[in-house]
Amino acid sequence: MRQLLPFLTLLVSAHLAQGVTIDVDTSAAPDLADFGRRVKATLEDWYPRVVEILNSPTFQPIDRIPIYFDPTYDGVAYAGGGRIVGAVNYYRDHQDDVGSMVHEMAHIIQSYSRCDGWVTEGLADWVRYWHYEPNRKPGKPGPGSHYTNGYGVSAYFLDWINARWNPMNYWINKDCREGTYDVSIFPRLTGKTVDEHWNDMMNSK
Repeated sequence: MRQLLPFLTLLVSAHLAQGVTIDVDTSAAPDLADFGRRVKATLEDWYPRVVEILNSPTFQPIDRIPIYFDPTYDGVAYAGGGRIVGAVNYYRDHQDDVGSMVHEMAHIIQSYSRCDGWVTEGLADWVRYWHYEPNRKPGKPGPGSHYTNGYGVSAYFLDWINARWNPMNYWINKDCREGTYDVSIFPRLTGKTVDEHWNDMMNSK
């Protein structure tokens, strides 16, 4: 396996993560109070771990992340403006899906200046499924899929590349946060375009 940065471990402690306070507001859905407390405990526990996974020299620690459960939002969850919004109707029926909140916290930690959407979503799901809940990680994408699908498809693809050109995901994350990301990072660091990697992965056993 090709190593892009054998001394990566020297960089990991460059920014030690302080604790974060997760403020959960379930006032619009009191029946989600217990779920909200579970989300708070999980995200406060996982914040330093996600920071380590998505570490780079320009990362700025976060002191507080508010979460609001919105009864008018028709979706699952989203992150924006430094906060997370969860859909009341979704979480009433999916209280086993704390992982989606870990995904959204990853977005806040990413705080990317410039990045492709599929990379942003892929890395957030990579954090979720390859680190937080690996027992639920998606399998190899099927025919008709494309790396630009985002989420689990892109996460699988990015992990496949990272496993062969470790730590590729570190460099992608770093460039996205610093605003220097371009798809040319793939041939520049691995010698193959992103489309060539996708074809190799899809044709692999």
